[in-house]
Amino acid sequence: MVRIGIIGFGQQGKLYTGILSGIPLPGMPGVAKPKDCVLTAISARNDANRAQIEALPGVRYYQNWQDLLDSDACDAVVITTPHFSHHEIAIAALAAGKHVLCEKPMTIRASDAKAIQEALERYPNSKLAMMFNQRANPLLQQIKQLVDSGELGTMRNSYYLTNNWWRPDSYYTSNTWRGTWNGEGGGILVNQACHNLDLWIWLCGMPQSVYAKCKEGAYRNIPVENDVMVIAQYPNGNQGFFATSSHDLLGTDRLEITCDKGKIILEGNSKATILRYTQPEAAFGESYDFRSFYGVLMGSPEKIYQKEELQVQNSFCGDYVRMFENFADYILRSATPIAPAQAGLFQTQLANAIQLSGWTGREVELPCEEESYNLYLEKKIREERK
Repeated sequence: MVRIGIIGFGQQGKLYTGILSGIPLPGMPGVAKPKDCVLTAISARNDANRAQIEALPGVRYYQNWQDLLDSDACDAVVITTPHFSHHEIAIAALAAGKHVLCEKPMTIRASDAKAIQEALERYPNSKLAMMFNQRANPLLQQIKQLVDSGELGTMRNSYYLTNNWWRPDSYYTSNTWRGTWNGEGGGILVNQACHNLDLWIWLCGMPQSVYAKCKEGAYRNIPVENDVMVIAQYPNGNQGFFATSSHDLLGTDRLEITCDKGKIILEGNSKATILRYTQPEAAFGESYDFRSFYGVLMGSPEKIYQKEELQVQNSFCGDYVRMFENFADYILRSATPIAPAQAGLFQTQLANAIQLSGWTGREVELPCEEESYNLYLEKKIREERK
């Protein structure tokens, strides 16, 4: 068994407490406990949570996270604290000989994410993985296998529209840190859409450069970005498009991946349509002119493509349970992590590059320009504090 401690007892920390303890918190359905995991410690800054935590069987309470790391109460920690603190706690945990499962994002600054990578090299007996739980979705894993198999040929373009992150003003006023540069380090790119950026990288690869438009405070009383559009260039000449916002009342979550032998349409991480062409796209030009092609497409589409539909009904918190089980398997048996530390670095680098492009109005190459990004972010923080 891997003895796990949780650092941070906010919304996400409480969710993980319910999952790992097997004791549902108020309003939370029951969830099967992850195998090979046992909750043994929780660090919460607010001492008002002490009684609730100590009521959990076998769980020790710590108000200070460093005290938890200095103890022998756990083998691994899950970090669910505010974004800016992730890198400090992760590095301290690795130095203390603890394994780390880090909530998204790994860090706000790519330079801090690189510092975590360097700490992993200094402390090779400690392991780190990211809580990018959508990677554990069975449907997305099928899509990943299909993309990697090369069955659909060479990838050409990707189009990712994920504007289903609607948040009202009351969401941003519920905590003083929400939707601020000082408290959160940004808006939708460092909070809600972290998962989408990670999936985009995971399925389509890391862009070579990005050009972005980032609207800050679009239809909301916040200073950070909440409406973003990105054009990405890839090393092989492919292009990608990514758009996200938090003000669309009835948003869409749809990813299209176009290849020369077929196409993938992913909707809401629960339904996918696979279109397999009967011959490579370029070969259709030898068989049809555009008028005859559309005639066949309308009358006998089976001559153009074969259609397969996939649908998965994911259980409540099933992705999280699989992530915890994989984390334990990574520690105990050196299994391949679903979301390795590098995933956290790449997602942070991409988010930084998109923000920097939005601030400067120019195309930004990856890996991102860390010094320039840090200077712009500090400027945003200073202006917000005035």
